[in-house]
Amino acid sequence: MGLFKAKQTGVKLKKLSREELVEIIYALQKSEKSLKDENDELKKRISENEQVISHFGTVADASQSLNDIFTEAQKALEQYLLAIRVTAGGEYNSEVDVQLAQHKAEEIVAEANRQADEILAEARMKVDNALELVRRVDSEYSSQVASDGETE
Repeated sequence: MGLFKAKQTGVKLKKLSREELVEIIYALQKSEKSLKDENDELKKRISENEQVISHFGTVADASQSLNDIFTEAQKALEQYLLAIRVTAGGEYNSEVDVQLAQHKAEEIVAEANRQADEILAEARMKVDNALELVRRVDSEYSSQVASDGETE
């Protein structure tokens, strides 16, 4: 605000009655409180959104963990089969060796699947929690907007 406008406003305020000045001050205090409340609500929403974002980050981590589990399972299976080949002189000489290798491979895959199921269950739970948080924040915000619209 320029100096001239500030002086004009000061002159106008001097011409107002005490009652009018009190009303202006009350209206400004009410507006300030409303702005502070809105600021607090926005800070709360930002915090909740940050929580949602961190939940989705953990889902990405879970996905990477699943990838790692299956990669490790594949490596373990390949190493086991290689060890059997070396032990058998480079060839599968007996049906027993083949059956043992298949059994070991099934165990490795079953363990990888079990770990994957645990990680997926945890990721699903985190996603469900994050979505519930988003729904709650949205609902609270919608209620706040509706109540603000009614008061105006």
